[in-house]
Amino acid sequence: MHKSNLSYMIAVLSAIIILIPNSYVNAQNIEQSLSSLRGINKAGVIIEKVGQVLYDNGIKDDDFKKDIVEKLDYAGITVLSNPEMHNLPGSPYLYINIGAVKSKTEDFYAVSLSLEFRQDVNLSRNPKQKYYGAATWSDSNVGIFTKDKLNDIKDYAKKMVDKFVKDYLKANKIGESK
Repeated sequence: MHKSNLSYMIAVLSAIIILIPNSYVNAQNIEQSLSSLRGINKAGVIIEKVGQVLYDNGIKDDDFKKDIVEKLDYAGITVLSNPEMHNLPGSPYLYINIGAVKSKTEDFYAVSLSLEFRQDVNLSRNPKQKYYGAATWSDSNVGIFTKDKLNDIKDYAKKMVDKFVKDYLKANKIGESK
């Protein structure tokens, strides 16, 4: 066996050994995230202000709300106002944060998107200890965009909400045949 093939095999085996525990942890986290969505049928939506960089390029936080509300409605989740949301057990809400910075030397924008389903949680070892707005499901993306492609951020956000809806439907076994 050539030395380069041996090095390649060692690298692959090392990656497999490193990734096996992570795969188990990720699968466990996915099940926990899904189970945290069971029984939810009402929630709020909080969209963080997009910031000046995106705002100056015609992207506003309200651009995302209509699509999110439609997708949650499709999934059977009634979207409530913030005061109504806080009257629900656990105060559940879908939170989206989109940030961007412009490169100083080129016409590129680094963009981060974060989508989280948040709700109040209690620690099992100390049920009186409550954490408000803990993320129990999340997804995030980062990317580099040129100025003429900044509107594509809306499509990425829609795909993230679609992923949430898919997980929500799976958690609640809606649409599955028995």
